[in-house]
Order: sequence, then structure tokens, then C-alpha cells
Amino acid sequence: MTTQTVPDIDNVDLAEFRSTVRAFANAEIHPGAAARDESKEFPAQLVKRLGQQDLMGISVPEEFGGLGLSTRTQLVAIEEVARTDAALASIYTAHYLGLEPILVGGSEEQKHRWLPQLASGELLAGFALTEPDAGSDIASMRTVARREDDGWHLSGSKTYISNAKEADLVVLFAKTDPSAGFRGITAFVVPKGTPGISYSEPQDKMGIRSAPTYTVYLDDVVLPLDSVIGTEGRGGNIALTALNRARIDVAAMANGIALRAWELGREYATERKQFGTPIFDFQAIQLLLGGCDAQLVASRVTADWAADVKDAGQDIRRAASISKYVATEACFSIVDQTVQIHGGAGFMRESEIERLYRDCRILRIFEGTSQIQLLTIAGNAPSPRSTEF
Repeated sequence: MTTQTVPDIDNVDLAEFRSTVRAFANAEIHPGAAARDESKEFPAQLVKRLGQQDLMGISVPEEFGGLGLSTRTQLVAIEEVARTDAALASIYTAHYLGLEPILVGGSEEQKHRWLPQLASGELLAGFALTEPDAGSDIASMRTVARREDDGWHLSGSKTYISNAKEADLVVLFAKTDPSAGFRGITAFVVPKGTPGISYSEPQDKMGIRSAPTYTVYLDDVVLPLDSVIGTEGRGGNIALTALNRARIDVAAMANGIALRAWELGREYATERKQFGTPIFDFQAIQLLLGGCDAQLVASRVTADWAADVKDAGQDIRRAASISKYVATEACFSIVDQTVQIHGGAGFMRESEIERLYRDCRILRIFEGTSQIQLLTIAGNAPSPRSTEF
């Protein structure tokens, strides 16, 4: 196993950073990805290695234990992890989603208590918002939190929760005022091992199979009064802010999968011969690869733009939705066209592109479906149009 670590990247450019992360991912992540997909085993050692490589708190400010680097830097790391194993990338991005509510809505005390350990990788985070009857419509959630003298009492359930059982802490959302709809939602920090929490078996999924998701059951879970993130009733805003920021990470995940698919398509087209010549020489194959290349470049540029909007402290709702929509739709298209280049070989389970096909499908669903992204884009389009974007 390689012991190479990410260098002091305050003084290196993104190309050097990408090269270092790629070397790590090629050496340690990619070799076992297919076996993990088959076994559905949670890659605990690799999650630990991400922390040892200083990759778990890239954009977290230095005062809270992170590297304090740009979102673009974080996107490079996510893309390179996703290029070698989409399931690990899903665990990785779920960690960033889990720490975001504390970063954007927590008190100074909460930030200093939790973020340094999350940024170092000592702790793994999760994010519990979705319920069986509350997906994009988070105001319909039924999980409730009742304040009593001994703390907050939570009851209800969450579903499709990544990292739920493996995470050291989960940011969980519940109604503290069921009559107030969206404005009645509050965010809580729930540490691992809190009594009253139980989990379903890992849910059997089409793809990203070694990134387990669970239904989480809360049976009169008691949390300290200071477990509330921010203030009571602000959880809905915190959740949406965190999701908007996380959508850029999902775009990077999509771009990493798409990049690997394009590599596989080009490689196969160069090696596969028909009529005595590599199929890469056929115009039909070149058209497919050229279209994939164009989509991938556009997706990566769009993600970088959204990252810059975020780091500039501007409203990221539209940019984040555009980046996620463009990248995830392009990723599915690129992977599908690469399967086409492989022909029958791409339909076989032993083919890497077959795994990518299954892995990429979820990207157009989680952290807001493509249709939700389009609604967000439409609702936040500038009028009049800016001279930039």
C-alpha cells in the first residue's frame, strides 16, 4: 500500500494536487472497486485513508481544523475519487454534506467542537433529511422533536440515509413545531451510539453498492438541549443551504465517473478491431467520443464556475443547480454512449463500464432530482440577463 500523502497544497497548483490525488486513488482505491461492488462491503479503511491524505476537510476554514482551500480544490479530490470508485465518492460527498449544516448554521462552540475532528477524518458525518413520505417536499416530514426538561425527545424515521450506521455523527432534521410546516423544522447533531436509534439492513441498490444506505428509526431518542444547530425553526433553511452547496460536489462526482467512462471508451476503441482496423478509426466511433469529450469539458467548466460563485459568497442556488443538472445529465449520456462503444462487452457484469452505468443513475436523483434543479434554475434566473452568466 502506498504511503504517499497530499503535499502542502498552499503552494501548489490544482494540476499538481490532481496528480497527487490521482496517484493515491489509482494505487489504493481503484484496484478493489469491483470486488467491493460485488460484496457491498463498506470501505472503512479507505475512508480512514482519505482522512490520512488530508482530504476530508479541504474547504473547511483553517480556524476549524480544515485546509481552508478553495471549493475548486475540493472538486478535484471528489472527481478523482469518483473516477476510481463512485461508491467511495458517495460516502465522501455525504461526509461533506453532513458537516455543511454545522459549518453554515452552527454556533461557534459547535463549530469548534465538531469540525476539527470531521475535517481531519477522525469523525465521519452523515445527513438525515429524507423520509418515506418526504423527499423533495421536506416540509412534509413527520419526524418530531419535543422539548422537555431533560432534553429533546425525537421520534420518527428517515430513509435512504447514506453513512447512517457508519457515521460518527449525523445531522438530523425534525419538526419542533408540526403546525409550522417548513418553518417548524429544526436541525440536530446526533452522535453515534445515542440510545433509541436503530437501523434497517443496508438497502439493496442498483449501484454504488458499497456505500450503504439505511432506514433510520428513532424511538424516543433523547438529545441534550444544546444539540440544536443554529436556532429552533431554522432547520429547513440550513438543510437547503447545505444541499445547495453539496450539489456542486455531486457535479464533481458525476464528472469523475464521466471522465473514467470516456477513458474506457477511448481505450476500448483503440484496442477493439473490426474489419481489420481499430474501431477508433471509424467515424461513427469518433463522433461518439467527440460528443462525450465536449459534454465532459462543459460539465467541468460549469462546476468550476459554481465553485467560484460559492467561494465569492454569492447566492449559489442557481449556479449549484445548473452545475448538478449539467454534470449529472451529461454523465449519464457519456456512460451510455461508452456502453454503446463497447457493444455487447459493455453489457457484461465483468466490464467496468457496466458498473459505472449502474453507479451513475442515482446522480440524477439524490440531492434533488434533475427536475427539481430545473425548477430552481427557472425560479432564480436573472432578469435582466447579466453580462456574465
